[in-house]
Amino acid sequence: MAVSAQTAWPSYIGDLPRAVSESPVAAELPPQVAALAEDATAPAAVAPWSGIWKGWACRGAGCDVKVSIRDLSATGATVTYAGASLLQTVVDEAPGHFENDELHVRLKTGAKLVLRLRQDGDMELGIWRPDTQLLSVGVLSRRPPAYVRRVEWLDTPFTESGKPVRLEMVVHRPEGDGPFPTLVMNHGSTGMGNRPEWFPLTWVSPEVSAFFVARGWQVVYPQRRGRGKSDGLYDEGFEADRSRYSCQASLSLPGAERALADIGVAMAAIRQRADVDAKRIVIGGVSRGGILATAYAGLHPQEVVGAINFVGGWLGALCPDAVKVNGELFARGAAFPGPTLWLYGEKDPYYPIAHSRGNFKAFQAAGGKGTFTVLTPPQGQDGHSTYTVQRLWGASVDTYLDSIR
Repeated sequence: MAVSAQTAWPSYIGDLPRAVSESPVAAELPPQVAALAEDATAPAAVAPWSGIWKGWACRGAGCDVKVSIRDLSATGATVTYAGASLLQTVVDEAPGHFENDELHVRLKTGAKLVLRLRQDGDMELGIWRPDTQLLSVGVLSRRPPAYVRRVEWLDTPFTESGKPVRLEMVVHRPEGDGPFPTLVMNHGSTGMGNRPEWFPLTWVSPEVSAFFVARGWQVVYPQRRGRGKSDGLYDEGFEADRSRYSCQASLSLPGAERALADIGVAMAAIRQRADVDAKRIVIGGVSRGGILATAYAGLHPQEVVGAINFVGGWLGALCPDAVKVNGELFARGAAFPGPTLWLYGEKDPYYPIAHSRGNFKAFQAAGGKGTFTVLTPPQGQDGHSTYTVQRLWGASVDTYLDSIR
């Protein structure tokens, strides 16, 4: 293969899991391409590249991707790329050439597609524009999907403007009917709350799902009112003009109460599911979801056997009322009799380690039990996104799950 300057892959590329696309729009290869089998005539050195590859790209696996690689030679191949998301659908075909054990393709958009094989046989994908700006990364595979994905709708007792409210739930599970030990994973906020276009984005974590499903667990992602495709108003502690989240305890705490009510409705339904082992339910969450998971475990200790808090907090540490609000909500979790797991990243722009350690000490002072673990994010990521890197927390989570069996 030709040799030139190495591609500047992001440091976290190797941490991305084989996962299932969350795009509501499926990528479709042209029918004549999709029907092609692996190229039996390809030279042995490049034969592992041949065939149809399926997977994901974009933040939160929001893009569905399919790639066909055929007509292989020692120097290159014909590549058909299909990508789809809510924002756009792209189908492109172009010649690719091998460099440094990578396959490089110049798409018609001007972007450069780079593909690289992993040792396990899966494929890493990166798209740059024009050559130095990284647009997207993902993982493709020829193996079966890492988990079964379902979208379900949950009826609630809530009504708004005279209309019933339903909540969206995304379920990632192993093959089979269960019952499965189940992680109920709760989403966080939307940054500062000043980007309403982010409210309708359904949140899941392919990284968390891949980890748990590989261990036989099911992961359920309830989307609270007004988030994702759930009905209702998103109203978790805004300023009076809804311009952003409020830093005032008097406005912020009622938003947390509303979120806990949504989680309560979701948990009641989840505990009744035939595919759920009701004796092995763990509640977890990221950011606001992390503090909600801890609080819920303390308020309803009979419903769960554990709580996992990824970088949790309700108000960012820069808010004057952050210590009061976060301390009060975490203290509610102290009534949970078992251990909890707290996972925090260095250089978190919302919840610095010193602030979060203070929350943990307040939790312990109220009688809470748990382990506080500090994670170092890879270069290019901040501490608030450490939940996306399995290798940082995998051993801690395995140890925790073993301790609550």
